[in-house]
Order: sequence, then C-alpha cells, then structure tokens
Amino acid sequence: MMARKKRITLIIVIVVLILLIIGGIFLALYLNTDMFKSNQTLFIKYLGKNSENIQRLENIINKTEYDELLKTNPYNVTSEIKVNYTENVGTTEENNNNSINQLKITVDGQTDNNNNYDYRNIKLLKNDEQIMQNEILHTSNNYGIKFTDLFNQYVVVENQNLKDLLKRIGYTDEQIEYVPDSIDFDNDILQDIKFSNEEIESLINKYTSIITQNIGEANFQRQKNQVIEINGQNYSANAYILVLTKEQLNNIYINILENLKEDETVLNKIEAIQNKINQLTLGKESIDFKNDLIEKIDLTIQKIRQTNIGTDETKIVVYENNGETISTCIQTQEYQINLNCLNGYNELVFIENNTEIHKITIENIDNKIVINNENNEDQESSFTIEKTQEENDKKREDSYKVLYELDNKKIEININRITEMAPIMENAQVFNNDNAIILNKLEDSIMKEIINRVQTGVNGKIESLKQEINYQDIEKMLKDLGVLRNSGILTSTGVTETEKNRFNSSFELLKGENLSGETISASISSVKNNLATIEIIDNSELRIGVSRNQSNEEIVNVLINFFNENQSEKYNIDVEYDENGLVNQLIIKEIKEQ
Repeated sequence: MMARKKRITLIIVIVVLILLIIGGIFLALYLNTDMFKSNQTLFIKYLGKNSENIQRLENIINKTEYDELLKTNPYNVTSEIKVNYTENVGTTEENNNNSINQLKITVDGQTDNNNNYDYRNIKLLKNDEQIMQNEILHTSNNYGIKFTDLFNQYVVVENQNLKDLLKRIGYTDEQIEYVPDSIDFDNDILQDIKFSNEEIESLINKYTSIITQNIGEANFQRQKNQVIEINGQNYSANAYILVLTKEQLNNIYINILENLKEDETVLNKIEAIQNKINQLTLGKESIDFKNDLIEKIDLTIQKIRQTNIGTDETKIVVYENNGETISTCIQTQEYQINLNCLNGYNELVFIENNTEIHKITIENIDNKIVINNENNEDQESSFTIEKTQEENDKKREDSYKVLYELDNKKIEININRITEMAPIMENAQVFNNDNAIILNKLEDSIMKEIINRVQTGVNGKIESLKQEINYQDIEKMLKDLGVLRNSGILTSTGVTETEKNRFNSSFELLKGENLSGETISASISSVKNNLATIEIIDNSELRIGVSRNQSNEEIVNVLINFFNENQSEKYNIDVEYDENGLVNQLIIKEIKEQ
C-alpha cells in the first residue's frame, strides 16, 4: 500500500516538475522571443524600437571624450572657411570665376573655461589679403567686441543689470520684459526647451494609450519572411502591419490633437520657445506661439471632421530582422513614407505616385559622417554634409564639407578646424583702460554717443565691404540656388521670406472643399486681424481682401454673422497671391445644389 502511495507521490512530483519546466520554457520564450505574442503587441514593440534607432542617430553627434577634456583644459583653435561656387557644372561652359571664390574666413582663438576666458580673432580675406577684422573677448563677467578695422578699443558689456542697460540705451519696458538681468552662458540655452527623459516617457505612454484605445486586434496583421530592400541590398524580415480606415485614422488624429492643445508639458515648452525668441528679438516677435498653435489645432480638428468621409485606408508596416526594427513604412493611396535604419545607414524616403520625390540619408562610416538630402519634387537638388574627425590626446582635426547642388549649379563650403591643448595660455588678451570702454559704467549721453559712433562706423564698413567683395555676385548666387528671393526682402512690403511663409500658412490652412458655414465662421475668427475688404460676385462667391496687420471690424462681424446664419450650407475656400507671393485674396464659393 505504502509502495503504491509512494509511486503515486513520485508520479505527481514528476508531473509537477515537468509542468514547471515546460512553464518555465514557455515563460522564457514569451519574454525573450516573439512566440505567443499578439500581432498588436508585436507591432507596438517593434514600432517603439524606432526610438532606439533615433537614439543611435543622436549618438553620431554626441560629444566625445575630447570634448569633455576641453571643458577643463585650456586650448587653441584655428579655423578656415572657404566657399566655392560653380555655374554650368558638367558642361563646356563650366565657370567658377567669380568674386565669391576669392574670399576666405579665418578664426583663431584661445579658450580656458576654468578661468572664464575666451578669445576669437575673426578675419575676412580676399585673395589672401585682409579686408576685415573683428575680435571678440570674454574675461570673467565682461563681454567685448572690437571692430579692429575701425576702432582700437573693445566695446564691453558687463553681464549684469542688462535690463537697466537696455533701458538706458532706449528700449522700452515692453521690449525688455523677457530679457534677464544677466545671461548664464554656461547653461545650455536649450535646457528649458528640451524634454526630460521622464517627460518623454510620459508623453509616449499618454499618446500610445490614445492610439491603442482607438484600434483593436482585428486591425493588426503579421506576414513572415518578407523581402525588403535597403541601400541596394535585400533582407528577410517579419512584417507587422496596422491597417486603419480613414475614419479610424481621423478619430486618432482628433483625439491626439484634443489632448495636445491641453497638454501642459507640450504647451510649457512652446511658452519656453516664445520666451527665448522674445529675449533674442527684444520683444519684436509679436506672434503668440501657444495661442496660435491652439487656434490652428482647432481649425485642423474642424477640417478633419468636415472631410471624415471615404473608404481610403492607411497602412503602417514595421519590418523586424533578428529582433531589430529595420524599416517602418506608412502607405496611403497618394503617398508612402519609408524610414530605414540598418548597420549605420539611415534613410527617410518620401514617395508620391510611385515616384521618389525626397530622400534624406545619414551614414556613419568609421570616422566619417555623411548626411545627404535629395529633392526631386520641383527642381532636382541635393544637399550633402560630410564630417571627418581625427583626434588624439592633445589634438583634434575636424573637416566639414557642405555641398548644395541645384540643376547645373553648386556651392561647396569647406571648413577645417584644428583644436589643440595648450597647458600655458600664451599672449592672453585682457581688458584695460587703454583698450576697452565698458558701457555699463558710462553716463547715458556718452554711452549713446559711443553706440551711435560704432553703428555709423559699422554701417559704413558694411557698405564698403559690399563693393570690395562684389555683393552682387553673392546675391546672384543665392538667387540662382533658390536660397534668396528678391534679396530676402519683398521690396513692396518689407516682409522677409520667413515672415511671408508664416503669414501665408495661416490662410493656406483654411483651404478646403465642402466646408460648412460653421467651420468657415471659426476660420474667419482666426484671421480676423488681416481682413480688410469684401467683394460679392454673382451672389455665390465672396472675395475677401487680405492685408497684413490691417483689419475692418465691421466686415469681420458681417462675415461671422452671415456664416453663423448659414451653418448647414457648404462652401469651397481658396486663396490668391499678389506679385510678391503674399496671400491677398481669400475666395469663398458656395456649393450650389444640382
């Protein structure tokens, strides 16, 4: 009897051990492999691994051990910048005979961070003859600049009581509102703008949750042994796929945008950016980024809701090879976006109507980093950055080559920099009574007189330099390469290209078809400060005159009341531009029932 009981006990123990072993195997397989995991889990897992790919890209430009040594050791820097511009590349009329190619900039300097010392001697040369020199010096808490061609003395500012100094110069309280009393140059100027690791993790969890709540397991698929081409080579990979209808995708968009406009973490960063801009521009930038963002989000949400009709599908495919995400593709009927990351090669490709229109690649080979940007959308262009670095314990040599090509024109910028440890700082510069004027310590009248003299001298030097370096050649080059349009200023309006794009975008966002009167009423409110005139054409078309910083409150009220009374009617909105490329007409056409 006892023997039988022992046998039964032994069998039970063996069975339990077997179950434990099998359970352990299955647990290990689940934790360490992709067996038994759902398609949704695997998709999210490998989509999330793109953050590791991005981290690898950041590591390419991270500071090296040599950079850490420079923080605590004195060093000398010698740099040279040379530009070469060529027209009619690859033809019998290839030409690089221009004044631009005669110029060179050299920068020599000394730095000792332990003693708050930094000196730079900047020279502009033409055919190796100096035509301009500036010197910049920082010692202790004083910062000075010397226009060596014009004056023998540094103009120095003490890094304290800056608000008071600017006010004495003539700036208003409003302009200096965001200017600190002193600037901490040792701190990262982007520190307030950067997201902390905790903030990033919180944002990822928050918006991942929004996405997963709006999709189910049925939206996910898995395909094994798919062949994908990256950088000319084929790789076998498992594909994890998410398919969303237009309605599902738009619901996700709306949920994300609704949360985004109330997300204090993001909005606080927007405000920090605004504060930095106000500091740099002394309050001249009048745009309220935070409220502007919220208004545009509201308009985008309304537009999505108005056009949330159709059977279009969006497919997101994540390709995994040996546990690593090597490619992520977003596919729609109109376009495709591919992000490929493998073996130090990274590329972002935009495809439209089966044609590659834009590709950005970043490749790290040994000590050479190559960044290339190819654009085939309008005119074929290519932008390439190559960085080569060699260093030892005492010395580092950096070489940069920046190449921009458009059609048959190209500009090449070569920057060579040598950084060398210098235990003894020789010929260190100092401020003294003979070579420096400290603005903070002067009476207001004398300070303003000196500032006016410096401004007059600098303006005169700029005009003479324009003749010396043949400014027309530079202007022509920038226009030919599409970098500059109309000298960077729209002559009839005094608007820079950046300001023009910002102004236009607020109206271009309103463009759409089959929009309700309710949506248009909100749209009118968002741009009311720039609506000046109205013209009615055939009782079915409104032409609203657009003017920068000019509005007609009566017209705005009439429009808002009209579209509020006709909320259920449908309209198309388009824009027209003036000869300078600024939006000058907002065109609203009623859709008549057939």
